[in-house]
Amino acid sequence: MKKLKLMGVTASVLLASTGVMAKSSPIAKHLAGPAEEIELMQKASPESTAIVSKHAMLPIQFELNNAGEMVWQKNVLVDGENPRALVFGVNQDNWQLDIKGQNSLKSGAEEINFFTRKTQFGMGQEQFPATQFELENLATGSYQFQVKTDVAEDGYLLISSDSPYRLKSFTSSHGAVVGEEVSVSAAAFSTEFAVVKGNMQFIDNSYLNITAPDGTVREVSMFDDGVASDKAALDGQFNASFRAEYPGLYQVQVVAQGITPKGQPFLRTVEHIIPVIESDLMLNSKAAYGAYSAPHKIDLSLAVGTNLNRNRFRVMAEVWGTKSAGKGSEEAAVSWLSTIAELKDGELTLQLDDRWLIAAGVAAPFSLKNIRMEDTEHYISVLEQSSLDLLLPTISQKSFSDYDGGLYESMLKGEKPADLINQEKAAGGKLMLVHGYCSGDAWGPVQSQFSNNVKFTDFNQNRSHDAFARLIDSYGDNFPSFGVVAHSQGGAASLHLYTYYWSGLDNAGSGRLIQSVGTPYQGTPLAGNLAAIGDIFGVGCGYNSNLTVSGGGAWLSGIPTWARSKVNYYTTSFTKKWWRPDWCNFASDIILSDPEDGTTEKARGQVSGAVNRGHVTGQCHTEGMRDMAQTRDGGRNSTMSANAAR
Repeated sequence: MKKLKLMGVTASVLLASTGVMAKSSPIAKHLAGPAEEIELMQKASPESTAIVSKHAMLPIQFELNNAGEMVWQKNVLVDGENPRALVFGVNQDNWQLDIKGQNSLKSGAEEINFFTRKTQFGMGQEQFPATQFELENLATGSYQFQVKTDVAEDGYLLISSDSPYRLKSFTSSHGAVVGEEVSVSAAAFSTEFAVVKGNMQFIDNSYLNITAPDGTVREVSMFDDGVASDKAALDGQFNASFRAEYPGLYQVQVVAQGITPKGQPFLRTVEHIIPVIESDLMLNSKAAYGAYSAPHKIDLSLAVGTNLNRNRFRVMAEVWGTKSAGKGSEEAAVSWLSTIAELKDGELTLQLDDRWLIAAGVAAPFSLKNIRMEDTEHYISVLEQSSLDLLLPTISQKSFSDYDGGLYESMLKGEKPADLINQEKAAGGKLMLVHGYCSGDAWGPVQSQFSNNVKFTDFNQNRSHDAFARLIDSYGDNFPSFGVVAHSQGGAASLHLYTYYWSGLDNAGSGRLIQSVGTPYQGTPLAGNLAAIGDIFGVGCGYNSNLTVSGGGAWLSGIPTWARSKVNYYTTSFTKKWWRPDWCNFASDIILSDPEDGTTEKARGQVSGAVNRGHVTGQCHTEGMRDMAQTRDGGRNSTMSANAAR
């Protein structure tokens, strides 16, 4: 098996046509917010990033039969009517496909009349050819799928139906450090119930298929016995764990089988991709030390050490102080802090504005709590510390007298760099049109519908949110200020830029700063399936952990409310017609939950704290899907242009 491709993370290279001005690195903001936001900035719970599956994705692996033919054959259980099926394979044009219905009333199998058509499955420009089975009006039961070929190239069968029964699965972490244990949980439920009260106990057998980075495959049984990683016996939730022994990408497929309460066969799978990285980052101090670097600004130094070539981290922590309480004192939360910091001279630096301390009315002793340091590609925790003494300088009387109790931008973001201040009133602000993951020229056909615009072009590439944001920043250096209209991942990358780095976004005038269409802010279940299918084809843009459901949750857990409030987002989905199936793309509809646009589910396109500008039907994610591409909405484009900040 081929190894999955990692996302490209080079942030300083673009095609010459973009006109990008290269620079070494954008200037990071020093983020902060009130104690009331601390819960928002904590790590996303694993359950909140669960994947819900209505499908089964089965590997096609050929064997030589007695007649000298390369054959794959599988009896597949379908627990709902109107099954939908796809096959993927490099040489699928040469495959001979056959389906038979298993008839329990007589021996043998019943021939089924069906026909196929060609389709595609993917996100953006990353599209893989597939063969679509037309199986409508077939009943619940067991079906024998058979594929014959002259060339033994593996593939997948993807099958679903209109059954209300689902499999929900989540991992203990969206990623891991080499040597860590990763646990996986899975449970069944039905969409027929408005409120799910506990898990339905009809899974008879569940296990993990784990493909390690070196291609080796092993099976691990899942249990509902209350032992080891399983929390309680017979609660309907199955669990298993494995050790991440090597760096790279682990493909972890959950397979669950059973009998539904209606006596029908149940078969579902969930596909997780878990990035594993090496890290030896360690804390080399029992305290953090603060020193003034500017009026009101206290730099907090954390001594850390590493022998690996990784020097950029997302660092987050909470500041706590002491308050008088009755006849004694008690700890009080002051603020949360965050930044993307570079490791310099064995230290990572956060910055605390002393006005947070004054506003909270706290005194020594101080501490940092819930410290976490993450890599900037996947947002995997590489170091966590529950508490650390914080030694701060005495707040000057001038700081007290200067502060009037207000909430200022410099308290939330740090001090704006001098070069941006010098350009605040400069003419030449633009509206930047930003495409998405592995994308072609999404805005090109409608660029004329936007006034005073420029187009960011990094076509057909795979970037992490951080790398993508740094590229937008580099291009934005050509202009004194800019606002953004973005498609797909471009919306998340723009929000990342505004959150973590100083750029022309911070000089934009009045209006909507970031507007997005079809952005999977909370990830998309497609990302895991695409990684596995792309591995079969050996092509495609590669795996992007920021676009998975768990990876999106990990990234979003570091985005503060003041940044979210600058996002105006739109979602779309297919048009429902009584005489035709309701989907944007047949293949992706097997995996996604309605309503969806062929890539992004409406539910996962939401951003708490941002401005939801509405949902419309009859529009799909990209060109080539059944309904109009969402970027082609002239009315919405005109509205976004008229209301955009520049």
